[in-house]
Amino acid sequence: MRNVIMICWFWVGVFILNSCNDFLKEESQSEVIPKTASDFSELLMGTGYPSVGYEGGPSFSIVALLDDDCELWLTYEGSKPDAKVGTTSAVTSFPIYTWQPYLADYDGYNEAINESPSSTTYASFYKKIMGCNAVLDYIDEAHGDQVDKDRVKAEALAIRSLLYFQLVNLYGASYNYNKEALGVPAKLNADLTEEPIKRATVAYVYEEIVLKGLQEAARLMDPLEIVRKNYRVNQPAIHILLSRVYLYMERYEECIAEVNKAIEQGAVLLDMVNSLDVIPLSGKRYKTITYDNPEVEWLFGGNVGGVTDAYTSGTAPSFRALWDEENDRRWLAFNLQYQGNAVYIMKPSGQGEYGQSVRTAEAYLNRMEAYALSGQEETALKELNDFRKLRIIDYIAENYNGEELLEQIRLERRKELCFEGHRWFDLRRYGMPKIKHVYKYEPGGPTYEFVLEKEDPMYTLPFPNSLLLKNSALIQNESREMPERQGNMVNE
Repeated sequence: MRNVIMICWFWVGVFILNSCNDFLKEESQSEVIPKTASDFSELLMGTGYPSVGYEGGPSFSIVALLDDDCELWLTYEGSKPDAKVGTTSAVTSFPIYTWQPYLADYDGYNEAINESPSSTTYASFYKKIMGCNAVLDYIDEAHGDQVDKDRVKAEALAIRSLLYFQLVNLYGASYNYNKEALGVPAKLNADLTEEPIKRATVAYVYEEIVLKGLQEAARLMDPLEIVRKNYRVNQPAIHILLSRVYLYMERYEECIAEVNKAIEQGAVLLDMVNSLDVIPLSGKRYKTITYDNPEVEWLFGGNVGGVTDAYTSGTAPSFRALWDEENDRRWLAFNLQYQGNAVYIMKPSGQGEYGQSVRTAEAYLNRMEAYALSGQEETALKELNDFRKLRIIDYIAENYNGEELLEQIRLERRKELCFEGHRWFDLRRYGMPKIKHVYKYEPGGPTYEFVLEKEDPMYTLPFPNSLLLKNSALIQNESREMPERQGNMVNE
Protein backbone atom coordinates (compact mmCIF):
# COMPACT_ATOMS: atom_id res chain seq x y z
CA MET A 1 0.00 0.00 0.00
CA ARG A 2 2.88 2.36 0.84
CA ASN A 3 4.32 1.80 -2.65
CA VAL A 4 0.96 2.48 -4.23
CA ILE A 5 0.69 5.80 -2.40
CA MET A 6 4.22 6.72 -3.43
CA ILE A 7 3.44 5.89 -7.04
CA CYS A 8 0.30 8.00 -7.02
CA TRP A 9 2.06 10.99 -5.49
CA PHE A 10 4.83 10.79 -8.04
CA TRP A 11 2.47 10.85 -10.97
CA VAL A 12 0.30 13.52 -9.45
CA GLY A 13 3.41 15.64 -9.07
CA VAL A 14 4.83 15.01 -12.52
CA PHE A 15 2.05 14.38 -15.02
CA ILE A 16 -0.61 16.56 -13.42
CA LEU A 17 1.78 19.33 -12.54
CA ASN A 18 0.74 21.45 -15.51
CA SER A 19 -2.80 20.10 -15.89
CA CYS A 20 -4.00 22.19 -18.81
CA ASN A 21 -1.61 25.12 -18.59
CA ASP A 22 0.19 24.61 -15.31
CA PHE A 23 -2.71 24.59 -12.86
CA LEU A 24 -0.75 23.09 -10.00
CA LYS A 25 2.69 23.71 -8.58
CA GLU A 26 3.27 20.61 -6.49
CA GLU A 27 6.53 18.70 -6.46
CA SER A 28 6.96 14.96 -6.60
CA GLN A 29 7.46 13.25 -3.27
CA SER A 30 8.81 10.06 -4.76
CA GLU A 31 10.64 8.68 -7.73
CA VAL A 32 8.89 5.31 -7.73
CA ILE A 33 7.77 4.77 -11.32
CA PRO A 34 4.97 2.33 -12.22
CA LYS A 35 6.15 -0.52 -14.43
CA THR A 36 3.52 -3.27 -14.33
CA ALA A 37 -0.12 -3.38 -15.37
CA SER A 38 -0.98 -3.68 -11.68
CA ASP A 39 1.01 -0.53 -10.91
CA PHE A 40 -0.87 1.39 -13.57
CA SER A 41 -4.18 0.03 -12.30
CA GLU A 42 -3.43 1.42 -8.84
CA LEU A 43 -2.20 4.67 -10.35
CA LEU A 44 -5.47 5.05 -12.25
CA MET A 45 -7.50 4.44 -9.12
CA GLY A 46 -5.58 7.14 -7.28
CA THR A 47 -5.22 9.84 -9.93
CA GLY A 48 -7.87 9.16 -12.59
CA TYR A 49 -10.95 7.72 -10.95
CA PRO A 50 -13.49 10.18 -9.53
CA SER A 51 -13.76 9.52 -5.82
CA VAL A 52 -14.74 11.18 -2.55
CA GLY A 53 -12.68 12.75 0.18
CA TYR A 54 -9.22 14.25 -0.21
CA GLU A 55 -8.09 14.43 -3.84
CA GLY A 56 -11.63 13.39 -4.73
CA GLY A 57 -13.38 13.70 -8.03
CA PRO A 58 -14.62 16.94 -9.56
CA SER A 59 -17.59 18.43 -7.74
CA PHE A 60 -20.17 20.10 -9.96
CA SER A 61 -22.88 20.35 -7.32
CA ILE A 62 -23.35 23.96 -8.44
CA VAL A 63 -25.79 22.68 -11.08
CA ALA A 64 -28.18 21.45 -8.39
CA LEU A 65 -28.77 25.10 -7.45
CA LEU A 66 -29.52 26.01 -11.06
CA ASP A 67 -32.25 23.55 -12.01
CA ASP A 68 -36.00 23.44 -11.41
CA ASP A 69 -35.88 20.92 -8.53
CA CYS A 70 -34.26 23.48 -6.22
CA GLU A 71 -35.69 26.41 -4.28
CA LEU A 72 -34.72 28.63 -1.37
CA TRP A 73 -36.34 27.41 1.83
CA LEU A 74 -38.81 30.20 2.45
CA THR A 75 -40.30 28.21 5.30
CA TYR A 76 -38.57 25.87 7.69
CA GLU A 77 -40.17 23.49 10.16
CA GLY A 78 -43.51 25.18 9.54
CA SER A 79 -43.43 27.31 12.68
CA LYS A 80 -40.34 29.25 11.61
CA PRO A 81 -41.19 31.10 8.42
CA ASP A 82 -38.28 32.50 6.46
CA ALA A 83 -35.78 30.91 8.87
CA LYS A 84 -33.17 30.48 6.14
CA VAL A 85 -33.75 33.84 4.46
CA GLY A 86 -30.76 36.14 4.90
CA THR A 87 -28.49 33.44 6.32
CA THR A 88 -24.89 33.11 5.20
CA SER A 89 -25.61 30.13 2.95
CA ALA A 90 -28.61 31.87 1.36
CA VAL A 91 -26.57 34.98 0.56
CA THR A 92 -23.37 33.20 -0.47
CA SER A 93 -25.08 31.06 -3.11
CA PHE A 94 -27.40 33.81 -4.34
CA PRO A 95 -25.50 34.39 -7.64
CA ILE A 96 -25.73 30.70 -8.55
CA TYR A 97 -29.35 30.29 -7.55
CA THR A 98 -30.37 33.41 -9.54
CA TRP A 99 -28.17 32.68 -12.58
CA GLN A 100 -26.03 35.80 -12.29
CA PRO A 101 -23.33 36.27 -14.96
CA TYR A 102 -20.66 36.69 -12.25
CA LEU A 103 -21.50 33.42 -10.46
CA ALA A 104 -18.07 31.93 -11.19
CA ASP A 105 -16.18 34.96 -9.83
CA TYR A 106 -18.10 36.41 -6.88
CA ASP A 107 -20.39 35.15 -4.15
CA GLY A 108 -23.47 36.91 -2.82
CA TYR A 109 -21.34 39.09 -0.53
CA ASN A 110 -19.40 40.29 -3.58
CA GLU A 111 -16.33 38.49 -2.35
CA ALA A 112 -14.05 36.99 -4.98
CA ILE A 113 -14.08 33.23 -5.48
CA ASN A 114 -12.13 30.91 -7.79
CA GLU A 115 -9.16 33.29 -7.69
CA SER A 116 -6.74 30.38 -7.95
CA PRO A 117 -7.11 28.44 -11.22
CA SER A 118 -6.14 25.23 -9.46
CA SER A 119 -9.12 25.48 -7.09
CA THR A 120 -11.77 25.64 -9.81
CA THR A 121 -14.13 22.86 -10.86
CA TYR A 122 -12.62 23.12 -14.33
CA ALA A 123 -9.13 22.41 -12.98
CA SER A 124 -10.33 19.46 -10.91
CA PHE A 125 -11.72 17.85 -14.06
CA TYR A 126 -8.46 18.28 -15.94
CA LYS A 127 -6.47 16.98 -13.02
CA LYS A 128 -8.35 13.68 -13.26
CA ILE A 129 -8.17 13.75 -17.07
CA MET A 130 -4.40 14.11 -16.85
CA GLY A 131 -4.30 11.13 -14.51
CA CYS A 132 -6.08 9.09 -17.18
CA ASN A 133 -3.77 10.47 -19.87
CA ALA A 134 -0.67 9.43 -17.92
CA VAL A 135 -1.95 5.85 -17.80
CA LEU A 136 -2.95 5.81 -21.47
CA ASP A 137 0.42 7.17 -22.56
CA TYR A 138 2.40 4.37 -20.92
CA ILE A 139 0.19 1.34 -20.30
CA ASP A 140 1.13 -0.31 -23.59
CA GLU A 141 4.77 -0.39 -22.44
CA ALA A 142 3.94 -1.90 -19.04
CA HIS A 143 4.96 -5.40 -17.98
CA GLY A 144 2.14 -7.90 -17.61
CA ASP A 145 -0.45 -9.91 -19.48
CA GLN A 146 -2.21 -8.23 -22.37
CA VAL A 147 -5.56 -8.97 -20.73
CA ASP A 148 -4.55 -6.94 -17.67
CA LYS A 149 -3.25 -4.07 -19.79
CA ASP A 150 -6.44 -4.05 -21.87
CA ARG A 151 -8.56 -3.75 -18.75
CA VAL A 152 -6.55 -0.82 -17.41
CA LYS A 153 -6.62 0.91 -20.78
CA ALA A 154 -10.38 0.40 -21.12
CA GLU A 155 -10.99 1.80 -17.66
CA ALA A 156 -8.86 4.89 -18.37
CA LEU A 157 -10.63 5.54 -21.67
CA ALA A 158 -14.07 5.17 -20.09
CA ILE A 159 -13.26 7.45 -17.16
CA ARG A 160 -11.74 10.12 -19.40
CA SER A 161 -14.80 9.95 -21.65
CA LEU A 162 -17.14 10.50 -18.71
CA LEU A 163 -15.06 13.39 -17.39
CA TYR A 164 -15.09 15.12 -20.77
CA PHE A 165 -18.81 14.45 -21.16
CA GLN A 166 -19.54 16.19 -17.85
CA LEU A 167 -17.06 18.98 -18.54
CA VAL A 168 -18.44 19.85 -21.99
CA ASN A 169 -21.99 19.82 -20.63
CA LEU A 170 -20.97 22.43 -18.08
CA TYR A 171 -19.01 24.81 -20.30
CA GLY A 172 -20.16 24.01 -23.83
CA ALA A 173 -23.52 24.23 -25.59
CA SER A 174 -25.83 21.23 -25.71
CA TYR A 175 -24.85 18.93 -28.58
CA ASN A 176 -28.36 18.89 -30.05
CA TYR A 177 -28.57 22.70 -29.88
CA ASN A 178 -25.26 23.80 -31.40
CA LYS A 179 -22.62 21.13 -31.75
CA GLU A 180 -20.31 23.52 -33.62
CA ALA A 181 -20.13 25.86 -30.63
CA LEU A 182 -16.94 26.01 -28.61
CA GLY A 183 -16.64 23.27 -26.03
CA VAL A 184 -13.55 22.72 -23.85
CA PRO A 185 -9.85 22.24 -24.55
CA ALA A 186 -8.94 18.76 -25.74
CA LYS A 187 -5.92 17.50 -23.81
CA LEU A 188 -5.32 13.86 -24.76
CA ASN A 189 -1.80 13.19 -23.53
CA ALA A 190 0.23 13.83 -20.42
CA ASP A 191 2.90 15.95 -22.09
CA LEU A 192 3.73 19.05 -20.09
CA THR A 193 3.21 22.29 -21.94
CA GLU A 194 3.09 25.99 -21.25
CA GLU A 195 1.36 26.70 -24.56
CA PRO A 196 -2.17 28.12 -24.41
CA ILE A 197 -4.79 25.53 -25.35
CA LYS A 198 -7.77 26.50 -27.48
CA ARG A 199 -11.28 25.18 -26.96
CA ALA A 200 -12.34 22.34 -29.23
CA THR A 201 -15.88 22.31 -30.58
CA VAL A 202 -18.68 20.51 -28.77
CA ALA A 203 -18.86 18.12 -31.74
CA TYR A 204 -15.16 17.26 -31.47
CA VAL A 205 -15.37 16.58 -27.74
CA TYR A 206 -18.44 14.37 -28.14
CA GLU A 207 -17.43 12.53 -31.30
CA GLU A 208 -13.66 12.24 -31.07
CA ILE A 209 -13.11 12.01 -27.31
CA VAL A 210 -16.25 10.87 -25.52
CA LEU A 211 -17.82 8.55 -28.08
CA LYS A 212 -14.65 7.05 -29.54
CA GLY A 213 -13.20 6.63 -26.07
CA LEU A 214 -16.21 4.67 -24.85
CA GLN A 215 -16.36 2.60 -28.04
CA GLU A 216 -12.72 1.61 -27.68
CA ALA A 217 -13.22 0.92 -23.98
CA ALA A 218 -16.09 -1.43 -24.83
CA ARG A 219 -14.03 -3.17 -27.53
CA LEU A 220 -11.20 -3.81 -25.09
CA MET A 221 -13.33 -4.69 -22.09
CA ASP A 222 -16.14 -6.82 -23.55
CA PRO A 223 -14.06 -10.00 -24.06
CA LEU A 224 -12.89 -9.89 -20.43
CA GLU A 225 -14.52 -11.26 -17.31
CA ILE A 226 -17.24 -8.98 -15.91
CA VAL A 227 -16.31 -7.79 -12.43
CA ARG A 228 -18.82 -6.00 -10.21
CA LYS A 229 -18.80 -3.99 -6.98
CA ASN A 230 -15.13 -3.07 -6.90
CA TYR A 231 -15.52 0.69 -7.56
CA ARG A 232 -14.16 0.27 -11.06
CA VAL A 233 -16.03 0.82 -14.29
CA ASN A 234 -17.15 -2.46 -15.90
CA GLN A 235 -18.67 -3.59 -19.20
CA PRO A 236 -22.38 -2.91 -18.45
CA ALA A 237 -21.49 0.54 -17.10
CA ILE A 238 -19.60 1.38 -20.29
CA HIS A 239 -22.57 0.38 -22.44
CA ILE A 240 -24.97 2.37 -20.26
CA LEU A 241 -22.69 5.39 -20.63
CA LEU A 242 -22.67 4.83 -24.38
CA SER A 243 -26.48 4.74 -24.37
CA ARG A 244 -26.49 8.08 -22.52
CA VAL A 245 -24.14 9.68 -25.02
CA TYR A 246 -26.11 8.37 -28.01
CA LEU A 247 -29.33 9.69 -26.46
CA TYR A 248 -27.80 13.15 -26.05
CA MET A 249 -26.59 12.96 -29.65
CA GLU A 250 -30.08 11.89 -30.81
CA ARG A 251 -28.78 8.63 -32.28
CA TYR A 252 -31.65 6.58 -30.96
CA GLU A 253 -31.16 3.15 -32.53
CA GLU A 254 -27.59 3.06 -31.26
CA CYS A 255 -28.81 4.11 -27.81
CA ILE A 256 -31.26 1.20 -27.79
CA ALA A 257 -28.57 -1.24 -28.93
CA GLU A 258 -26.21 -0.23 -26.11
CA VAL A 259 -28.90 -0.73 -23.47
CA ASN A 260 -29.57 -4.18 -24.88
CA LYS A 261 -25.88 -5.03 -24.57
CA ALA A 262 -25.81 -3.95 -20.91
CA ILE A 263 -28.85 -6.12 -20.15
CA GLU A 264 -27.29 -9.07 -21.97
CA GLN A 265 -24.27 -8.62 -19.69
CA GLY A 266 -26.43 -9.05 -16.61
CA ALA A 267 -27.58 -5.51 -15.72
CA VAL A 268 -30.74 -5.94 -13.61
CA LEU A 269 -33.64 -3.69 -12.63
CA LEU A 270 -34.71 -3.83 -8.98
CA ASP A 271 -38.35 -4.57 -8.16
CA MET A 272 -38.80 -1.93 -5.46
CA VAL A 273 -42.44 -2.88 -4.87
CA ASN A 274 -41.69 -6.44 -3.79
CA SER A 275 -37.94 -6.61 -3.17
CA LEU A 276 -36.78 -3.28 -1.79
CA ASP A 277 -35.45 -5.02 1.31
CA VAL A 278 -32.53 -6.44 -0.67
CA ILE A 279 -31.10 -3.00 0.08
CA PRO A 280 -30.37 -3.15 3.81
CA LEU A 281 -31.43 -0.35 6.10
CA SER A 282 -28.79 1.86 7.66
CA GLY A 283 -30.47 3.16 10.78
CA LYS A 284 -33.92 4.16 9.56
CA ARG A 285 -33.07 4.75 5.91
CA TYR A 286 -32.17 2.89 2.77
CA LYS A 287 -28.94 3.67 0.97
CA THR A 288 -29.71 3.28 -2.71
CA ILE A 289 -26.57 4.83 -4.17
CA THR A 290 -24.38 2.00 -2.94
CA TYR A 291 -23.44 -1.45 -4.17
CA ASP A 292 -26.16 -2.86 -1.93
CA ASN A 293 -28.49 -1.83 -4.76
CA PRO A 294 -28.23 -4.56 -7.44
CA GLU A 295 -28.91 -1.95 -10.13
CA VAL A 296 -25.61 -0.18 -9.47
CA GLU A 297 -22.93 -1.24 -11.94
CA TRP A 298 -20.42 1.48 -11.09
CA LEU A 299 -20.26 3.69 -8.02
CA PHE A 300 -18.12 6.80 -8.03
CA GLY A 301 -17.80 10.50 -7.23
CA GLY A 302 -19.09 12.77 -4.51
CA ASN A 303 -22.50 14.23 -3.82
CA VAL A 304 -23.85 16.28 -6.75
CA GLY A 305 -27.01 17.44 -4.99
CA GLY A 306 -27.55 20.88 -3.51
CA VAL A 307 -26.38 20.51 0.07
CA THR A 308 -26.41 23.99 1.62
CA ASP A 309 -28.82 24.50 4.49
CA ALA A 310 -30.68 27.24 2.60
CA TYR A 311 -31.06 25.57 -0.78
CA THR A 312 -31.65 21.88 -1.25
CA SER A 313 -32.54 19.77 -4.26
CA GLY A 314 -36.17 18.71 -4.04
CA THR A 315 -37.53 21.77 -2.27
CA ALA A 316 -39.23 23.19 -5.38
CA PRO A 317 -43.04 22.81 -5.27
CA SER A 318 -42.99 21.43 -8.83
CA PHE A 319 -40.76 18.61 -7.63
CA ARG A 320 -42.78 17.84 -4.53
CA ALA A 321 -45.97 17.62 -6.61
CA LEU A 322 -44.56 14.69 -8.59
CA TRP A 323 -44.75 12.17 -5.79
CA ASP A 324 -47.32 9.70 -4.55
CA GLU A 325 -45.80 9.40 -1.09
CA GLU A 326 -47.93 6.44 -0.08
CA ASN A 327 -47.44 4.19 -3.09
CA ASP A 328 -44.27 5.27 -4.88
CA ARG A 329 -41.61 3.14 -3.22
CA ARG A 330 -38.90 5.56 -4.25
CA TRP A 331 -40.19 8.07 -1.70
CA LEU A 332 -39.03 5.58 0.90
CA ALA A 333 -36.06 4.16 -1.00
CA PHE A 334 -34.60 7.59 -1.75
CA ASN A 335 -35.21 8.77 1.81
CA LEU A 336 -37.29 11.78 0.80
CA GLN A 337 -39.09 13.25 3.78
CA TYR A 338 -40.86 16.35 5.00
CA GLN A 339 -39.98 18.41 8.02
CA GLY A 340 -42.59 21.12 8.21
CA ASN A 341 -42.79 22.56 4.72
CA ALA A 342 -39.30 21.50 3.72
CA VAL A 343 -38.08 18.33 2.07
CA TYR A 344 -35.01 16.68 3.50
CA ILE A 345 -33.05 14.84 0.86
CA MET A 346 -31.06 11.78 1.84
CA LYS A 347 -29.97 10.41 -1.54
CA PRO A 348 -27.12 10.18 -0.80
CA SER A 349 -26.91 11.26 2.81
CA GLY A 350 -23.86 13.50 2.73
CA GLN A 351 -20.62 14.67 1.16
CA GLY A 352 -18.65 11.77 2.61
CA GLU A 353 -20.53 9.17 0.56
CA TYR A 354 -20.40 8.28 -3.09
CA GLY A 355 -23.16 10.22 -4.82
CA GLN A 356 -22.97 9.18 -8.46
CA SER A 357 -23.51 5.86 -10.11
CA VAL A 358 -24.15 4.20 -13.42
CA ARG A 359 -27.13 1.96 -12.83
CA THR A 360 -29.65 -0.08 -14.77
CA ALA A 361 -32.60 2.26 -14.14
CA GLU A 362 -30.95 4.89 -16.30
CA ALA A 363 -30.43 2.35 -19.06
CA TYR A 364 -34.15 1.54 -19.20
CA LEU A 365 -35.06 5.24 -19.12
CA ASN A 366 -32.58 5.96 -21.91
CA ARG A 367 -34.06 3.18 -24.00
CA MET A 368 -37.71 4.09 -23.50
CA GLU A 369 -37.00 7.71 -24.41
CA ALA A 370 -35.11 6.57 -27.50
CA TYR A 371 -38.06 4.36 -28.47
CA ALA A 372 -40.46 7.27 -28.10
CA LEU A 373 -38.29 9.69 -30.06
CA SER A 374 -37.71 7.20 -32.88
CA GLY A 375 -41.43 6.58 -33.42
CA GLN A 376 -41.62 3.24 -31.59
CA GLU A 377 -44.31 4.50 -29.24
CA GLU A 378 -46.00 1.19 -28.49
CA THR A 379 -42.72 -0.27 -27.24
CA ALA A 380 -41.92 2.90 -25.30
CA LEU A 381 -45.32 2.84 -23.60
CA LYS A 382 -44.96 -0.81 -22.60
CA GLU A 383 -41.52 -0.13 -21.11
CA LEU A 384 -42.83 2.88 -19.19
CA ASN A 385 -45.73 0.92 -17.69
CA ASP A 386 -43.50 -2.07 -16.90
CA PHE A 387 -40.98 0.24 -15.23
CA ARG A 388 -43.62 1.91 -13.06
CA LYS A 389 -44.96 -1.45 -11.93
CA LEU A 390 -41.56 -2.03 -10.31
CA ARG A 391 -41.70 1.32 -8.53
CA ILE A 392 -45.35 2.06 -7.63
CA ILE A 393 -47.61 -0.15 -5.52
CA ASP A 394 -50.79 -1.31 -7.33
CA TYR A 395 -49.85 0.68 -10.42
CA ILE A 396 -52.46 0.55 -13.19
CA ALA A 397 -51.09 0.85 -16.71
CA GLU A 398 -51.77 4.14 -18.48
CA ASN A 399 -52.16 4.90 -22.17
CA TYR A 400 -50.16 7.78 -23.62
CA ASN A 401 -48.95 8.76 -27.06
CA GLY A 402 -47.12 11.57 -28.82
CA GLU A 403 -45.81 14.44 -26.72
CA GLU A 404 -47.67 13.24 -23.64
CA LEU A 405 -45.84 9.91 -23.78
CA LEU A 406 -42.48 11.67 -24.05
CA GLU A 407 -43.39 13.98 -21.16
CA GLN A 408 -44.33 11.02 -18.95
CA ILE A 409 -41.06 9.24 -19.71
CA ARG A 410 -39.10 12.36 -18.88
CA LEU A 411 -41.16 12.84 -15.73
CA GLU A 412 -40.15 9.33 -14.66
CA ARG A 413 -36.54 10.16 -15.41
CA ARG A 414 -36.73 13.30 -13.28
CA LYS A 415 -37.99 11.28 -10.33
CA GLU A 416 -35.82 8.20 -10.72
CA LEU A 417 -32.50 9.97 -11.28
CA CYS A 418 -33.09 12.91 -8.95
CA PHE A 419 -30.00 14.36 -7.25
CA GLU A 420 -27.58 12.16 -9.21
CA GLY A 421 -26.30 14.89 -11.53
CA HIS A 422 -28.67 14.44 -14.48
CA ARG A 423 -31.39 17.10 -14.26
CA TRP A 424 -29.46 20.20 -15.39
CA PHE A 425 -27.92 18.32 -18.30
CA ASP A 426 -31.32 16.92 -19.26
CA LEU A 427 -32.90 20.38 -19.24
CA ARG A 428 -30.24 21.54 -21.67
CA ARG A 429 -31.02 18.82 -24.19
CA TYR A 430 -34.80 19.25 -23.71
CA GLY A 431 -34.54 22.68 -25.34
CA MET A 432 -33.45 24.75 -22.32
CA PRO A 433 -36.89 25.63 -20.94
CA LYS A 434 -37.76 28.72 -18.94
CA ILE A 435 -37.18 28.34 -15.18
CA LYS A 436 -38.15 30.57 -12.26
CA HIS A 437 -36.62 30.78 -8.79
CA VAL A 438 -38.02 32.80 -5.89
CA TYR A 439 -35.82 34.63 -3.39
CA LYS A 440 -36.13 36.82 -0.32
CA TYR A 441 -33.38 39.18 0.75
CA GLU A 442 -34.54 39.46 4.36
CA PRO A 443 -37.02 37.74 6.69
CA GLY A 444 -40.48 39.24 6.39
CA GLY A 445 -39.51 41.08 3.24
CA PRO A 446 -41.03 40.78 -0.23
CA THR A 447 -40.46 37.79 -2.47
CA TYR A 448 -38.64 38.30 -5.77
CA GLU A 449 -38.78 36.09 -8.83
CA PHE A 450 -35.71 35.50 -10.98
CA VAL A 451 -36.04 34.02 -14.44
CA LEU A 452 -33.82 31.86 -16.60
CA GLU A 453 -35.31 32.40 -20.04
CA LYS A 454 -35.80 29.71 -22.66
CA GLU A 455 -32.49 29.05 -24.44
CA ASP A 456 -30.81 31.43 -22.03
CA PRO A 457 -27.03 31.78 -22.51
CA MET A 458 -26.60 30.79 -18.84
CA TYR A 459 -27.46 27.22 -19.78
CA THR A 460 -23.76 27.26 -20.70
CA LEU A 461 -21.78 28.27 -17.62
CA PRO A 462 -19.13 31.01 -17.71
CA PHE A 463 -15.51 30.23 -16.97
CA PRO A 464 -13.94 31.81 -13.88
CA ASN A 465 -11.84 34.80 -14.96
CA SER A 466 -8.75 33.27 -13.35
CA LEU A 467 -8.76 30.56 -16.02
CA LEU A 468 -8.72 33.12 -18.82
CA LEU A 469 -5.80 34.90 -17.19
CA LYS A 470 -3.93 31.59 -17.02
CA ASN A 471 -4.81 30.37 -20.52
CA SER A 472 -4.88 33.21 -23.03
CA ALA A 473 -6.41 30.97 -25.70
CA LEU A 474 -9.50 30.24 -23.62
CA ILE A 475 -12.48 32.22 -24.97
CA GLN A 476 -15.14 33.21 -22.45
CA ASN A 477 -18.77 32.14 -22.87
CA GLU A 478 -21.54 34.57 -23.76
CA SER A 479 -23.19 33.99 -20.37
CA ARG A 480 -20.44 36.01 -18.64
CA GLU A 481 -21.26 39.09 -20.72
CA MET A 482 -24.95 39.20 -19.80
CA PRO A 483 -26.30 42.04 -17.63
CA GLU A 484 -26.92 41.35 -13.97
CA ARG A 485 -30.34 39.77 -13.43
CA GLN A 486 -32.88 41.81 -11.52
CA GLY A 487 -35.68 40.02 -9.72
CA ASN A 488 -39.30 41.02 -10.07
CA MET A 489 -41.35 41.45 -6.90
CA VAL A 490 -44.07 38.85 -6.54
CA ASN A 491 -47.52 39.91 -5.36
CA GLU A 492 -48.39 37.75 -2.36
